[in-house]
Amino acid sequence: MATEQPLKKGEYQKPPQGALRSPCPVLNTLSNHGYIPRDGRNIHAADLKAGLTYLGLDLFLRNYLVDSAFKVHEDDPAKVTKDSDLLGLRNPGQVDERGIPVLNLDQVGRPNAVEHACSMTRRDREQGDCISMDPELMAQLIGAAGSDGYYSMSDMAEYRKVRYAQQKRDNAELKFNVQQHTLACGEIGAFQATFGRGPFYKIPLSYIKAMFVEERLPLKEGWTPRWTWLGFPELVSVMFWIRHYAWPSKEFGVENVDTNEAK
Repeated sequence: MATEQPLKKGEYQKPPQGALRSPCPVLNTLSNHGYIPRDGRNIHAADLKAGLTYLGLDLFLRNYLVDSAFKVHEDDPAKVTKDSDLLGLRNPGQVDERGIPVLNLDQVGRPNAVEHACSMTRRDREQGDCISMDPELMAQLIGAAGSDGYYSMSDMAEYRKVRYAQQKRDNAELKFNVQQHTLACGEIGAFQATFGRGPFYKIPLSYIKAMFVEERLPLKEGWTPRWTWLGFPELVSVMFWIRHYAWPSKEFGVENVDTNEAK
């Protein structure tokens, strides 16, 4: 009787029963393709960095993001050390049997760290499940594509404003400040720069459906990894463009950003 061959790294499979997942579709996608453990447990920093390398993030950017995430989480700024951080995700002593630090995917959604309100496709923590994709919000995001079937940076910025207005209306306990707005726009910027086409990073609707609905790399739809590395200068430029045009000025005040620079 033939035995079932294990999936190769890069092959897609829906998450196995009992698998852990995060609020981030990109991390979930890396897990579904085997770049990090498919069950979402005991992720090593080296594996996550390798997955981000495949997506095209440069050495400095992937080291910064992963090393920050693998620090022990600390809620008190006065107690932060070189091994802990407000944005860290690990628990104290969270290591594997060899003593190597590990992280579980669901810890990306821990409160008071990188998880934030006004997600593109997730509800706020105060509304219940902030980890799983919400079908109603997903349908709304699909409907936010431009008439050409693509998402420009302007489309994404406008949708961020829509999500903030909705959550301000629906979540009486909403906590969403300038720092969280910047973080949210940075996430969009990284996604736009990684999966967007051309000099203006336009993302096809088919890519959004693959990544957000199936949590699958849009390889069948024509995506290929970047041939130039995505570094901080490029990411910050895209992030600030989106941040500027998604800025809810009545709540945060007038943003001091040169419009010409944003363009």
